[in-house]
Parts: sequence; structure tokens; C-alpha cells
Amino acid sequence: MAESPAPPQDGRRWWVLAGACGGLMVLMLDSTVVNLALPALRQDLDASSTQLQWIPNAYLLVIAALVVTAGRIGDIVGRRRAFLGGLLLFGGGSALGGFAQSADAVIAARAVMGAGAAFILPLSMTLVTDAFPGEERGRAMGIWAAVSSLALAIGPIAGGSLAEIDWRLIFWINLPPVVFGFLVTRWAAPETRDETSGRSIDWPGFALLTVGLAAVTIGFAQAEAWGWTSTATLGTVAAGLLTLVAFWHVEHRVRNPIVEFDLFRNKPYFGASAAAFALVGAYWVVMFFEPQYLQDVLGYSPALAGVLILPITLPMVFVSPIADTFVRVLGIRVLMGTGMILGVIGLFVMGRIDGDTSYGVLFAGYLIFGVALGFVYAPMQTAAMAAMPAAKAGIASGVLAMNRILSGALALAITASVFHTALRSRIQEDVTAADLSKSDAHEVEGLANGTASAQAELASQPPRVAEQISSVVDDAFAHALSTTLWIPIALAFVGTILTWVYVRSPDDDPPPPKLPEHDHHKGRFHL
Repeated sequence: MAESPAPPQDGRRWWVLAGACGGLMVLMLDSTVVNLALPALRQDLDASSTQLQWIPNAYLLVIAALVVTAGRIGDIVGRRRAFLGGLLLFGGGSALGGFAQSADAVIAARAVMGAGAAFILPLSMTLVTDAFPGEERGRAMGIWAAVSSLALAIGPIAGGSLAEIDWRLIFWINLPPVVFGFLVTRWAAPETRDETSGRSIDWPGFALLTVGLAAVTIGFAQAEAWGWTSTATLGTVAAGLLTLVAFWHVEHRVRNPIVEFDLFRNKPYFGASAAAFALVGAYWVVMFFEPQYLQDVLGYSPALAGVLILPITLPMVFVSPIADTFVRVLGIRVLMGTGMILGVIGLFVMGRIDGDTSYGVLFAGYLIFGVALGFVYAPMQTAAMAAMPAAKAGIASGVLAMNRILSGALALAITASVFHTALRSRIQEDVTAADLSKSDAHEVEGLANGTASAQAELASQPPRVAEQISSVVDDAFAHALSTTLWIPIALAFVGTILTWVYVRSPDDDPPPPKLPEHDHHKGRFHL
């Protein structure tokens, strides 16, 4: 493959690593920081429950639709140029979020940030691999991965602490690393392209993928509001699925497809993809709901909630560096399969809650789930590429990244609607059992949806009535969350079976069948 130009000399390549890590760090922080600030944001902007779920979902949906195409654009126009463009988009979106005066404005800002993240995610690694010769590349990638894990781990503390001061800081805090990454990369990184690749981009596939994913996600996300069996819900989901079928047909007929579906004939790749989809989807569900449960139901401050949720993210820091040792001793299938089983157990424990569950129960669930993430996430790339032809490594890695992000968008859309359906049903039961007045019942609905007016009205109620109303809301929230967690439990269970059946160590399988060649992403790893 003809690459241009040679790696930068001496110390400048380490500045390339610093700039790439600056972009990566802000993305990893963002994946947890925002969720800790959602309760504060909802109260300040009087956001509805539907708007609240779209704050992470708009971000994930845009990344999922764009990430593979973004890597392709970098191969054509220049990886440094595309990476810098991604930083500008992400920084601009962050500024829009910091200035936002409505929940809809925050959602729009998150979509812009997602467009930037779609370029940063694949190209931060590519810049590093281009900058370092083979004998130093392993060390550089180790540092790159360590920054990713560390940022993911400290994100809850940062998000909770910032939200306690002002939720807008979760957006403004992105600007210093973005500016640093932009300036350093612009100065230190050479421009590289894939000179052997054609210059065509699968725009029809991109359009169909975007429309299809958006329609399916919107249909599920609005199902509770529109009605699960309503014409609007069923029609939107059906239109999305039909569009994705059209995408499947287009991808079999273009030279440089976004998704090469023949990749999934490779059994280890299919198994690793299933594990990724299941566990990462469950992760996004947990990180969306648990901060709200800790703050809104159990009454912890945002900063303390950030500390209490650390058992989910912190194990990654300790497990990742020793994952290779576990793989050598146990094998990839046993390690990932054990991780998936732990994921199911952790989710099950998290679901055994009520309105005043002690943190000890949550801690056990969080820690088990956090260890599961470390066991599965660290060796995931190796498992996926176990029997993958070298020429397919780049596109396979890009599709794997898209798969992980897409799982979060779909899982959030479905579980949020299920949660609110279960919440409304439980409220009706509790209101009837508590014999609350019609006005009090209306207030319970408002509190469950997090409206500022309901919070103000509660403060004016007599203490006994206020306590009764709060108890109903807390019980309903806990019941709805416990019910909703059965979805990621089922997802993780299916992922567990597929992991044990299909994941293999690199030497376990015969060479895979030869797949058709395509020009783009040869030898390039996205995530």
C-alpha cells in the first residue's frame, strides 16, 4: 500500500501521539460525563423524558451512520485534515451545547458533536500508526489505549463534579483538549492518504444507512408516546427496516461498501461482533439510567453519584493491561465468554432494586458488570480479527466500531420507551393504592418526568403529602428500571451464547474463505 509521507522524525512523532490522544481523551470523557449531568440538565431546561434520551442518542446515531464513511474520507482527502475537521466539529458542537437555552438545542449540539466524533474515532488511531515505525508502534498504541481507558474511568467523577457546579461545564471542558489536539496535530502530524485507494465514496449506501437507522431509532424512541401498536410507530419502524434492506442490496453492488456483509461469514468475527453489540448496548443503557436512579431516587449529589458509579468504569483500567496474560492462560473464548456471563450476572443484580435499595447491592452489580466490560472489551479486537484476512482488517475494524455504537443507539431507544411504559403503568397502580387526589396524581406524573414545575409544586405540599408523593415516584422509577433491565439481560444472554459458540483463538480455525477485495481501509484499524 502506498502511503505518504514517511513517519515524522525523532520527538515530533510523540507530539503526534499527544495530539491524537487529546482528541481521543475528550471522546472517552464525553461518553460518561454527559450522563452524570442529565438530571441537572433536565431540571434547568425543563426537558421532557423523550428529550433527555435523545441527548445521548442523537450523538450515538450520527456516529454510527458516519464512522466508516469518515474513515474513508480521511483516506481520500488526508487523514490529518479529516481529523482536524472532526476536532473542529466536536469543539463547535461543544460550544453550542454550552450556550444552549433549550433541550432541543442541546440535542442539536450533540448531533454536531457526533459528526466530529465519527472522524476522531477512526483517525486518532490511524495518525498514531502512520507516525510510528514498527518497532515503536506497540509502545505508542499502548499509551493510546491507556489514555482511552483512563479517560473512560475518570469520566463519572468529572461529570458529577462539573454537574454539581453547572451542567454547562460538561461541554466547555471539552474545548481545552480539543484546541490542544488541533494545534499539536496540525504542527506535528504529516499528511497521509491511501494512495492505492480509489476516490469513490458510497454515498447512496450512506444515505440509506442514515435514513434507515434514524427511522428505526425514532420509531422505537417514540413508541411510548405514539403507542407501541400505533400506525406511526409501526410505520416508522417498518419504513426504517425496508430502507435498511435497500442498504443491504446496495452494499452488495458497490465497489467500496460501507458494510461488507460477507465479513460476518467469518465465525470469530461474528462472535466478537455479537459480544460487542450485546455488552456495549447494555453499557449505554446502564450509564443512562443508573446516574438518574442514584440522584433522583436515592438522593445522592451529582459528584457523589459519579464516585459511586466508578465500579462500572474503573475495572477497565486494571483489567486491560493484563488482558493479554488472561488470553494466554485461558484463551480468548474462555475470557470473553466468562466476561459475558459476568455481564448477565451484574445486570441481574442491578435489577434487584426498589425505591430505597442500599448502595451495597448496587456496588456488587456495578463491580461485576465493570469486570465483565474489561474481560470482553480488551480482547474484542483480537477475537474479531482471529481469522480475518489482512486485506480486510481495516473495513472489518470499522464495521466493528459502527456495530458497537449502533448497539447503544438502538438499546437506548428501545429501553427508554419500555421504561416509560412501565413507569406510567406503575404510577397508575401506586396512585390508586395510595388513594391520592387527582391533582396529586398529576404531580406524580410530573415528578416522574422530571419537570421543574412539579418539583416546585412538591416543595409547597405539606410534609406528609410530599413524602407520600415522593415515595410513589421513587417506587415507580425503581420498578420501571428493574423491568427495563430485563432487556439488556436478555441481550447479554444471547450475546453470551454466540460468544461461546463462535469466538475462537487465532490458531483454532482454518483459514477463512477468501472474501472479495475492496480498495478502502486496507490494513487500517479503526478502534
